[in-house]
Amino acid sequence: MLTAVIRSNGSPQALAATLAVLIPAVAEGFLGHAVLVDAIGSPEAERAADATGACYLRASHERAWPDAATKARGDRLVLFDAGDIPQSHWIQAVERHLLIAAAKPALIPSRAIATSLCERVRFSIGARGLGPGLVIPKAMALTGRLDRAPVRLPVLRERAG
Repeated sequence: MLTAVIRSNGSPQALAATLAVLIPAVAEGFLGHAVLVDAIGSPEAERAADATGACYLRASHERAWPDAATKARGDRLVLFDAGDIPQSHWIQAVERHLLIAAAKPALIPSRAIATSLCERVRFSIGARGLGPGLVIPKAMALTGRLDRAPVRLPVLRERAG
């Protein structure tokens, strides 16, 4: 089962945009659980988690991914920042990756050119920290580090707003 981890940025609109994109994945049975991580304690984020059946977790921005992994029900995680909107065929791209190479980390790259270039450079120089767009085994998220550079998936993610 795949768990979505969404790191809230305090914007209810950005959070709503990301949650709305995840509904088809839940309806298809592809996404089984979500953890919403909030660093600022926003009542709107807590209400959104409650309304969608997501687990709400208050954690610092730096500890969001590892702390959320402890609450995740799935053995694989997809990491998003609030406002991330993967392209419509993201489910198929992630599902294919999980069938072929589930143990390897993968990345749904950013559509924004500057962000995409930063992601490429970051992983090409050996950085192994976690970030939005990653699809990873839960064990990797618990450590807070990738064990290798991620495979870039043939789907992009955009930013709401």
